[in-house]
Amino acid sequence: MAENITKAQRSDLSTLMEQASKRSSTIPYEGYSREDGNIPGNILVVVSEDTVYSFANSDVMERERLGEDRLRVWVRAGATAFRMNRVRTGEPPDPFTVAMENIAPPASPRRAGDPGPAGAAAATEQMEHLAPPPSDNLPGAPRYAGPDIAQAEGLMVLPALSTVGSHWTGRCVGGDTFANNCAHFLSDAFIRAGYTELANANPYINARCYTPARRPIRAREMWAWFQHRAVRTSYTPTPHTGWWAVFQLDESVYWGGHVLLLDTDTWTYYGTGYHGSWRQYLYQW
Repeated sequence: MAENITKAQRSDLSTLMEQASKRSSTIPYEGYSREDGNIPGNILVVVSEDTVYSFANSDVMERERLGEDRLRVWVRAGATAFRMNRVRTGEPPDPFTVAMENIAPPASPRRAGDPGPAGAAAATEQMEHLAPPPSDNLPGAPRYAGPDIAQAEGLMVLPALSTVGSHWTGRCVGGDTFANNCAHFLSDAFIRAGYTELANANPYINARCYTPARRPIRAREMWAWFQHRAVRTSYTPTPHTGWWAVFQLDESVYWGGHVLLLDTDTWTYYGTGYHGSWRQYLYQW
């Protein structure tokens, strides 16, 4: 009898460990669901009236029935899928990869004392098609950086971070975009400023955009590279301490984190948004 109980307990533990392993490498989606009539072997998940996903059944690691037609599915991270949104005529849905760069981050709220976006091209706070809020122009508020940010002078082994700021355009030279472009566009600025190590095989970078530009696209991987390069670190953005590469994180809000470049001398940032209420990790070299 004791042997049977031990085997049952062992079986339950193995089942729980298997479930935990599956969940750790999946991304949940919830909505109304049915089989995809256009793509055999795929399942449709209608998340909202504006967004529909089509996943291969083989990439759905687990399913939970929430109602007669409603379902929660856990999709394998890295799976290729389709996302269909409301679009203008002539704009077909694009294939995408289920990963953090395809999940739009929360909007970065503006708080008193936060740095402002540097230049008009850098002002999008969430997605590339959303205009930023206008500057409040209150006394003491941070200002936009001018278009002629000074270039680093002379030949340097590592280009100055200010040089990266002068190469920020708020886009990728390859022309593609994701729902989250913070690492995508910032890595583009780093590479064009002279950090060619990010363009080549790199132990810290695994995910890249799908164009010939091959820009890094994940904030956590840029974070690992920041840590590798850093000679000074801080956890508090402080005015007049120079330029910093910054990783911001609140896993309870957005697991992927956020990267940007911060000029504390002018109190401006270069990136797709600024999350001042998140944990701050600052790096200089």
